[in-house]
Amino acid sequence: MIIYRIVDTQYKDDISGYGAKLYGGRWNPIGRAVVYCAEHISLCMLENMVYMMNDLSKREFSLVKISIPNENIQSIDYQSLKKKWIKDVDYTQWVGAQFLNQNGFVLKVPSAIVEEEFNYLINPEHINFGEIKIISAKPFIFDERLFY
Repeated sequence: MIIYRIVDTQYKDDISGYGAKLYGGRWNPIGRAVVYCAEHISLCMLENMVYMMNDLSKREFSLVKISIPNENIQSIDYQSLKKKWIKDVDYTQWVGAQFLNQNGFVLKVPSAIVEEEFNYLINPEHINFGEIKIISAKPFIFDERLFY
């Protein structure tokens, strides 16, 4: 299966989850490494825009194409989450921590931006992490029309 990331170019080869470990994220608390990816390039764009809208035109980004094995992907169904999960980051971090505590490998989660689309969390501490492969990384430029 192919999934994607859009990252600062200096981190295009880094799938350690270190940034998420330092700062935390929607699905992981500070101190827990996770590699965030999405099923579509457009969803990667939206995820970046939500967090870095003012910085996107001033930085160099790369689109990273990643291959993950199709087996051992766990999934969280949108309906199984509590009703206001989008506004409750403590809750989603708890959900992600449970996945990591159970030594999960890849977790498919609904996007908080487009609930019909999915992000993928990769546990870099999983024994099978070596199966994750960066296929390519190329420059990515956000279209300037997105900022008007």
